[in-house]
Amino acid sequence: MRFNTFRYLVREGVRSLRQNLFMSAASILVLVSCLLITGCAYLVFENVEHAFDWAYQQNVVVAYAVDTTTDEQATALKTTLDGMDNVAEVEYISKEALLDRYKDEFGEVLEDLAADNPLQDAFVIRFVDLERFDETVAAIRAVEGVEKVDFDQELSQTLVKVRDVVMTVGVWVIALLLAVSLFIIANTIKLTVYSRRLEISIMRSVGATSWFVRFPFMVEGVILGGAAGALGYGLLFAVYEVIRRNFTFTGSLSLIPFTAVWWQLLLGFLVGGMLTGLLGSTFSMGRYLRETAE
Repeated sequence: MRFNTFRYLVREGVRSLRQNLFMSAASILVLVSCLLITGCAYLVFENVEHAFDWAYQQNVVVAYAVDTTTDEQATALKTTLDGMDNVAEVEYISKEALLDRYKDEFGEVLEDLAADNPLQDAFVIRFVDLERFDETVAAIRAVEGVEKVDFDQELSQTLVKVRDVVMTVGVWVIALLLAVSLFIIANTIKLTVYSRRLEISIMRSVGATSWFVRFPFMVEGVILGGAAGALGYGLLFAVYEVIRRNFTFTGSLSLIPFTAVWWQLLLGFLVGGMLTGLLGSTFSMGRYLRETAE
């Protein structure tokens, strides 16, 4: 395709947008709605993932050292646990520190235990991946110097199952919303095609090829999709920030900041919008040209 021809077809696509402002605005609004729903779904599932990561951090394993462990051995044991595969963090709590904590809770009842502390040095361990919970606990138990390991296995298994279900449902919901978006924009652009059927008929009667006829509509679809993506992204950012500032949880759990996912959403909105507009216009024009050729 020569550059002059390409420039002419692009100019025709832009001209079509100006001449069909109502249909263009309708197409943009429809696509913005679909992109907003998809973007909201993505943010929901990102926050669900964040919540599960936070819950993972609350589900810990506590390993207790043998009674005869010295301070040097406790330090070496912490180093060993820190270096284990699938271990994210190890917090060492000496038996003296444990006793002080219990004294704060039970007061003078434990004063007599200061001279003969029955507690053991403890290591609070957090995992990277709870799906490897059993094998990591077995590895911790096998470490020399560890006497016993306490954990809530049922909670860890429940967290893994719930997370898998939520993320699987999330993928299918986003895929369904994208399919719905494509269907709606294709049918919206189809209305534009039918409103200009006389112009298309004239172009074909003078020998224009199918691609020559299609290209302005493809340009129109890309521009509509890009505009819808930019508008939808701006609206999503504004609404989400208002919600995040006014919706807080107790404790350390909160909604993720928009800056954590801004580029994924921007790329998704722009590319998704332009690709949806392009595919929608291509499908609509292809079907129309096949129908009129029969």
